[in-house]
Amino acid sequence: MARTTGDPAKRHRCIARIKFWRRSRVGSDVTLGIIKYRVVSKPSRRFQLSQIRAWLLRIRKEDYKYIGSFQEAIKPVLIIAQIFALMPVRGVSSKFAEDLTFTWFGIRTYYALVTILCFGVTSGYLVAYVTNVSFNFDSVETLIFYLSIFLISLSFLQLARKWPALAQEWQLVEAKLPPLKSPKERRSLAQHIKIITIVATTCSLVEHIMSMLSMGYYVNSCPRWPGHPIDSFLYLNYSTVFYFVDYTHFLGLLGKVVNVLSTFAWNFNDIFVMAVSVALAARFRQLNDYMMREARLPTSVDFWMQCRVNFRNLCKLCEEVDDAISTITLLCFSNNLYFICGKILKSMQAKPSILHTLYFWFSLSYLLGRTLILSLYSSSINDESKRPLVIFRLVPREFWCDELKRFSEEVQMDNVALTGMKFFRLTRGVVISVAGTIVTYELILLQFNGEEKVAGCFES
Repeated sequence: MARTTGDPAKRHRCIARIKFWRRSRVGSDVTLGIIKYRVVSKPSRRFQLSQIRAWLLRIRKEDYKYIGSFQEAIKPVLIIAQIFALMPVRGVSSKFAEDLTFTWFGIRTYYALVTILCFGVTSGYLVAYVTNVSFNFDSVETLIFYLSIFLISLSFLQLARKWPALAQEWQLVEAKLPPLKSPKERRSLAQHIKIITIVATTCSLVEHIMSMLSMGYYVNSCPRWPGHPIDSFLYLNYSTVFYFVDYTHFLGLLGKVVNVLSTFAWNFNDIFVMAVSVALAARFRQLNDYMMREARLPTSVDFWMQCRVNFRNLCKLCEEVDDAISTITLLCFSNNLYFICGKILKSMQAKPSILHTLYFWFSLSYLLGRTLILSLYSSSINDESKRPLVIFRLVPREFWCDELKRFSEEVQMDNVALTGMKFFRLTRGVVISVAGTIVTYELILLQFNGEEKVAGCFES
């Protein structure tokens, strides 16, 4: 017979198989149902399709996909960062902060350390090149770029050591806040950070591709080795280092890899600060929206006491986050300020090709837009921390209490914001300050600008 269900040996094997699948696929009613269908009886096809439909609906439910935590929202950013040798933390694919760990003995840390070493060696050769060979605006700009990338990578390595404890503290603060009820609220932060990451990474990729295409002008017009365009391109990409070291295929490819990693690290610096700023502002907004819904209703002293405790927890969290990332924030804004000034200074130079012109204006527009958005996102933390003052005005007079008065005084006196190593606070006024600083330095630089054209093939 084809199916001998009465054989004890076969029944024993089938039961063992069912137990195995029940252990390995907990909660998968579809798989368990198919096994029972094969062993015990043959259910109707309609029942099987209904089981599959219910399973697919459960997967599509936003409640099942999003829990609304910061770790869940920042997860894609950290995964991409580790591809480019930043933030060597274990467990970043988890939605829960308690799964995060840092260790010095792991492939992620080794990868990050090797990359930092490459950045350091490159910076050392550039220092030697600037001091001994050619001291001009372009060589100094390249030195500052790689030196800042070296400092950024060191800062992220230092942050990775603190990140597991910081993420767990963030998770504890989130747990005490008023819960996010709708699926739209739970997925809002994750989608916002995902959009920021996708847009910024795509623009960075387009900028780097345009940079390589514009470099092709020199490879075609004045190749280092005629007939070997790839070698000429790799040599030109790392020419300052190859002034001291003999070129080889391996070193040429290594130089290009270092260049790609440094370009991403330079852009990721802004992406990370934007993501953290958006997340902190979202948590203040979560508390503010809750108070806004209850402000006009009858409220008690205990209600405002709990809101005040949550507000103090968020202020303390913001301070701890600032202590951890303030170096990164300072490098972020100082880099953007320097390169904006440098690019605006070069905007009056004649470009040797159309590709150079397109690359230059796209790069400048992207840098200006990224800096503006970064400033607005960072200042939104301070804006949301001051919003309770508007909410308090909606409370009816008969429900005003001493606890609410103390809460109002704290909000008014506190200056909650991220800082650049305590040198400046990221408030809305920083946008005007940055713009004024750019104009001031640009006027100074224009007085020393003697170049009217980008150097051609054999021009010094």
